[in-house]
Amino acid sequence: MHRVTASAEASEPNAMPLLGFKSFQSFGYHDTQVRNMDYERLFALAKPILEKNDLGAAHTSRVLAIARKNFSIPAELEDLTVAAIILHDIGGASIKDQYEKGPSMAASILQQMGCDKAFIEQVSAIVGTHHDHPDNPSVPFRILYDSDKIVMFSPEEFLGYDSREGFDWNKIVDLPYSEKAKTLARKMLRQRRKEKSTCAS
Repeated sequence: MHRVTASAEASEPNAMPLLGFKSFQSFGYHDTQVRNMDYERLFALAKPILEKNDLGAAHTSRVLAIARKNFSIPAELEDLTVAAIILHDIGGASIKDQYEKGPSMAASILQQMGCDKAFIEQVSAIVGTHHDHPDNPSVPFRILYDSDKIVMFSPEEFLGYDSREGFDWNKIVDLPYSEKAKTLARKMLRQRRKEKSTCAS
């Protein structure tokens, strides 16, 4: 199975097992058989569009690397999880565009990949809601959501958010679903602040 290769600083040595999560089917999804999807081809199709966003396709690679390093992705949900991560920002830089344009753009790319209708609908649903914070989301949604929050603390993205007036990191660290993700976010925040202080001195 092809993989999108990427490196990320979000690198706690221990993986985050998704223990205690409800089954995928319990959230209204059909079981998704592993398709041996060509992730490299999927990323290649999405990359020209993602490069138009502020953080570019590199952001997508970082989110995927964080997910793979810090979460246990169930084998039967791997294609759905990875596809949702690769396509989560396909609609544009703003949440409005991601929600309004993202699902149809994701569907178009997945159709080129030969994916079936049910799979496309599942990915598109995540793409069109991935900034929401539902109480009981699916496992793929949680992996994407937590990884997309952790990446904000990466060296590549931290300063962009930190420069925004009134930006509250204390609120961001409490957003992930996993307690281990929250712990990692706090650890990375301390590291970024330490680096910032060192540079300022």
